[in-house]
Amino acid sequence: MSSFKRAGLLVLFLFSALQIHLYAQLNQSVDFYRFVYYSPSPRINAMGMAGASLPTDDPYGFYYNPAQLGYFSQTNNLSYQLYPSSAKWEGQDVLNFRNSAINLGYNFKNLLGGINLSAGFGYIHSKLDYGTYTSEFYSDTSSTPIGTVKFNPYDEYDAYSIGVGINYNVQFSIGVTYKNILSEILYLYPYGTDELNAKGYSIDYGMLLTVPIVKLIEPKYKFDIMENIPAVPYLNFSIGYSRLNQGARPSFNVEPFVSLPLPRDTRLGYALSVGLNIKLNDKPFKLFEYDFTADAEEIMINAYQVNVHSNFPYTYYTYKDGLGDIGIGNILGLKGDDNVTIHKAHVFNLLESFTAMIGRFDGGEFRNEESNGIGMRLKGLLNLFKAYTGSETFNFIADHFDVQYYSSTINIENMKTKFESVNLSFYNFEF
Repeated sequence: MSSFKRAGLLVLFLFSALQIHLYAQLNQSVDFYRFVYYSPSPRINAMGMAGASLPTDDPYGFYYNPAQLGYFSQTNNLSYQLYPSSAKWEGQDVLNFRNSAINLGYNFKNLLGGINLSAGFGYIHSKLDYGTYTSEFYSDTSSTPIGTVKFNPYDEYDAYSIGVGINYNVQFSIGVTYKNILSEILYLYPYGTDELNAKGYSIDYGMLLTVPIVKLIEPKYKFDIMENIPAVPYLNFSIGYSRLNQGARPSFNVEPFVSLPLPRDTRLGYALSVGLNIKLNDKPFKLFEYDFTADAEEIMINAYQVNVHSNFPYTYYTYKDGLGDIGIGNILGLKGDDNVTIHKAHVFNLLESFTAMIGRFDGGEFRNEESNGIGMRLKGLLNLFKAYTGSETFNFIADHFDVQYYSSTINIENMKTKFESVNLSFYNFEF
């Protein structure tokens, strides 16, 4: 490779340094591919990025734990979610974060004699666009530019996931995700430009266990909150575990081939859900629900720097095994440290219609950051109409369709990113 192309590689590393600045430092050993660290879900981001252990039917929900698809597929058949407009990462107009997702699911209980075994498939397309830039290039004999070039760097991935769930007194699910990852950068040298890209892949896997405590203790427990309005309380405890971004290091398509590590991530957490289901004219209706969830998370990379040359230190990487530095004190004490980040959230749901979320994350390279969001869905209103109308057509709509909207803000080092998404869902179809 010519000295000019070697010089051109500096642009790559300068651009990578730009990414480091744009993203908020997560871990001193992880400088690249940060876009695969962040969930595309406005709901999960509102929850302090705690998405491994609280069961969800969010189409983006499998990103931090593929086992969520096993939960989704127990009752949901099809769900599509997208951003109405790009999220401006860290409030910067030049940084456009766009995502869309689709989930498919089916419960095979009618084919398996009542056994609640289900399977779900999920797909996410995510793209972080860094904007359009213009640069000049020169001949070797003149300082006058001989041309200009425009380039549009971006990072993107396509995630394909499958999850399987079974509900037999307790609910258990497992899942796996495969991600195709692409970074497109244009690097410059004095006589022209070359396209520079890095291609790679990663594997995520996870498991999720939910125990319905009240149902196991007294499955027929209920009481009347008003005359002819029976109520059934519930208390669910969930445990989630996932390993993310396991895979080969993407390599850039120039010599010498530069290989950079993915942010391998381990998450272990739990969730508590408490609520009250009632019946209006013998039709089920969820009056309220409160969720608390917490995930302990670590980027599983050690970085070592060797000064092979005084001006060009070399960094090499190794990966940790097991749970890394995640300990029982992190999980039960909800305390982060230099290596472990604690993500936690409170979620309030009212009348199957309104959701408020408050989240925090601290530890690792985060310092007590916060997030919040709201959600609205059509399901509550549809179920109220269902309870007080006798229309079979309307009852069918209420039983099988839902529209949801979420808006959230995540704050990292006083730089805010706002997310919005719209979700259309179809559920409870049996064939």
